[in-house]
Amino acid sequence: MGFRDLRDFIAKVDKLEMLRVVEGADWDLEIGAICQMMQESEENPVLLFDKIPGYPPGFRILANHQNSPKKQALVQDLPTDLSDLEIVRHMKEKRKQTSTIPPKEVENGPILENYDRGDKVNIAKFPTPKWRTLEGGRYIGTSTLVINRDPDEGWVNMGTYRQMIHDEKTVGFFVEPHHHGMIIAKKYWAQGKACPVVACYGQEPDLFQAATGSAPWGRSELDVAGGLKGEPVEVIKGELTGLPIPARAEIAIEGEVPPPEVDSRVEGPYREWPGYYSQEPTPQPVIHIKAVYHRNNPIMTGNHISNRNITVGPVAHAAIAVWDTLEKTALPGIRGVWAHANGLFIVISLKQEFAGHAKMALLTATGARGSNSAYRYYVVVDEDIDPSNLHDVLWAMTTRCVPEEQIDIVRGTVSTRVDPLISPKKREVGDLTCGRILINACKPWDWIQEFGKSMTFAPEFERKVREKWGHLANSRSR
Repeated sequence: MGFRDLRDFIAKVDKLEMLRVVEGADWDLEIGAICQMMQESEENPVLLFDKIPGYPPGFRILANHQNSPKKQALVQDLPTDLSDLEIVRHMKEKRKQTSTIPPKEVENGPILENYDRGDKVNIAKFPTPKWRTLEGGRYIGTSTLVINRDPDEGWVNMGTYRQMIHDEKTVGFFVEPHHHGMIIAKKYWAQGKACPVVACYGQEPDLFQAATGSAPWGRSELDVAGGLKGEPVEVIKGELTGLPIPARAEIAIEGEVPPPEVDSRVEGPYREWPGYYSQEPTPQPVIHIKAVYHRNNPIMTGNHISNRNITVGPVAHAAIAVWDTLEKTALPGIRGVWAHANGLFIVISLKQEFAGHAKMALLTATGARGSNSAYRYYVVVDEDIDPSNLHDVLWAMTTRCVPEEQIDIVRGTVSTRVDPLISPKKREVGDLTCGRILINACKPWDWIQEFGKSMTFAPEFERKVREKWGHLANSRSR
């Protein structure tokens, strides 16, 4: 079973001594700076901010809660002492074995403990950080859920889209053109209607994992979240939109997104997951907030983006999407997939079985679900290379790749607006395409048997040594 709600998750983190409560930090840059400092520390604890100046005690922010493989293992109820690659392997297998479970509508839930509507709506009542110096405003939507319903087919989409606060009744709606939430919104706009939405700003980890995973068109991420939890997600039917509101969420809104020609506002800049402020402030659609719900002593979730992030979105989803795609094609010999640099650098490990095997894996990977993003580099390595170990990957690239024969460029593939390499000219005309580099860093197939040997110890012997002597790595010298 998954966590009952966000507070259940926090209690588990606290029990494992992974939680640090920070009192008195200011929303204006200080919280973001603390998040970055602690993320770069060896300990990298989960952070719970309270007693934020200018806000009531108990109005809290949870951050750095999914920025390491160990934390993701905890969310997935997996052993936390596995290697990074094994954690992703277990996550992949768990998702393959997990069936979808539709949500269950209930009459009541903690989210209804406080309710503001009409003139009482004020999203600024929550201590939303300004995360970094150059950002254009305070971003409440960094670890959020946005829910809308396809007007033609009736299924419910749930995605994670960034949201900047414009005023007490308006937040941004920044969604990539190819994401399901935007495709659905455009259907309403084509009819001259506003798109009804629900957004949550604090929820159990299973919901966030599902929202960042992008289910196939027509399948609701709420159903996926139920499968991850092992039980239906309890939802309340929104009074104003009719959309499902997670009953145990911390903070939620109901609202609508009018057509951009009716209301668009300048949004950004924001330092997105590739690590750059890659888009100048531009007019974007907005959500007109009609109602605000929250629990007593609400906890907002925040996702501080860093160059060193290992978050559920960029890394695990990129790796799992490529790994799943390779296995579904019945391509043999796949040993593992990892994503470095926030998911921008995909590495595949395989045991070569035939000529062209490595090249086929690279080409297949570029078409994986989730590859319509800023992923630029795809590398394939032999089975003796751990794809999660960047040192080993670079060693393979520099000693096994014949550049003039084993590097290719694929042009004109779909990217994203936050891609820092999309030029202003291309961005202006909506040309969000990029090239991808395919690097075969495997031993050359035509003389693989003659290639120099490099094994130091047999894998089984290494495993036995780790089991017997692994405790030394955790012992301090005296």
